[in-house]
Amino acid sequence: MPSNAVRWIRRAAALVATLAVAYGLLCVYFQRTNPQPVLDAASTTAFTPAWPAGFLWGTATAAHQVEGGNVHNDWWRFEHQPGRIAHGDTSGVATDHWNRVAEDIGLMGTLGANAYRFSIEWSRLEPIEGQWDEAAWQHYADELTQLKAAGQEPVVTLLHFTLPLWLADRGGATAADFPEKFGRFAAEAAKRLGPQVRWWCTVNEPNVQMFFGYVAGAWPPGVKDNAQAVKAFEGLLRAHGKAAVALRAGDPDAFIGLASNMIWFEPANRWNVIEYVVANSASNGFNWSFYESIATGRMQFTMPGFPTLDIPAPALKGTIDWVGINYYRRNLVRFSPSAPGMVDISAGPGTLSDAKVEIYPAGQLALIREAWTRYHLPVVVTENGVADSAGVHRPMFIRQHAYALKQAISEGVDVRGAFHWSLMDNFEWAEGYGWRFGLYRMDLKTLVRTPALGAEEFRRLAPRK
Repeated sequence: MPSNAVRWIRRAAALVATLAVAYGLLCVYFQRTNPQPVLDAASTTAFTPAWPAGFLWGTATAAHQVEGGNVHNDWWRFEHQPGRIAHGDTSGVATDHWNRVAEDIGLMGTLGANAYRFSIEWSRLEPIEGQWDEAAWQHYADELTQLKAAGQEPVVTLLHFTLPLWLADRGGATAADFPEKFGRFAAEAAKRLGPQVRWWCTVNEPNVQMFFGYVAGAWPPGVKDNAQAVKAFEGLLRAHGKAAVALRAGDPDAFIGLASNMIWFEPANRWNVIEYVVANSASNGFNWSFYESIATGRMQFTMPGFPTLDIPAPALKGTIDWVGINYYRRNLVRFSPSAPGMVDISAGPGTLSDAKVEIYPAGQLALIREAWTRYHLPVVVTENGVADSAGVHRPMFIRQHAYALKQAISEGVDVRGAFHWSLMDNFEWAEGYGWRFGLYRMDLKTLVRTPALGAEEFRRLAPRK
């Protein structure tokens, strides 16, 4: 073999070896800078936490899912379209919470809860544009009075997915006047309910509303258009900003946040650099874009396959006082050009809930840490629960996720509370009544509530009075 060919082979082999070493070191770097979160082994055993003074240990619901009879919003119309909801379910009377407020507040007390996160239904309060329903406003005022009397701190959400039909018919979250109309609604809420409310949540899971409504097309308005999705993201950001300003003007004591769905994203293969990049892209785009836009005062959204949003919005800065995290799962991610955002996701290898998502409490700890590192604002787990019809997972689920809270607090993170989803089984959007998240089981025919497995563990972990 000619000597120059030998030299070429040796150089090529040396280059391959160098690249292999560099790649390995790069993987090690990503593994060190993106470590898998770990919970102490004690998380799987019984423990009694000493929660900080004033810690909120509550339950959560959303108006359309529990009240029944919300006929003036986009979800009511959507769920009556054939094929939209699993099993052909409709919300109907839901859990009839509208007529059973006193009973359900009693259930909260039995659980040892001291807080309740719920939404007020915009379409009930303003069924016709510009016309307030006085009886509906009085209903919520009465509910707040009962909650306060029962020792339940109210956390009031203004928008939990549903939009009045009069707004939905002209574009919903993409309508030019959506932010202004939502700000006006927030101002009215602050004026009427502010004396009884300190904790306000402007919008619930804007990232989920954007994805399922405008990318997957599985929720109202049933669109599959990435450009419209980004437009809805912008609309929801502007709406939050208008609402925050209105709340502060009408309720000087307002303590304002929002609830964003968070997924703990990990690379499917921890020795694949591309999948680290994909996991970080998914996390930044899905988990943090809304909060980063608020923190920086610049509306920004960047994900593969979507138009880029980058617009100055200095009025957004300072519009939240706390960070809300809705946490349910970990996802393993792979690069996939054919998937939305070029990200293919799958459940991890651990125990799966009825919703086929992995139960992974360490992810909650990791996201709480990241929120604190990014913003140094108080953190609230605004939703956390498990679809578990048999109740075989819920007791351990509650205990492990409570331990994750305890560990974060012990590390110095300002965690102010956690809300279990949900107080009772209810209408779970496109899944209808198939998934049961409740600490109380609900008989769909009689509407009788009975304690679910896990309710006793929730009560045992409640702050001591």
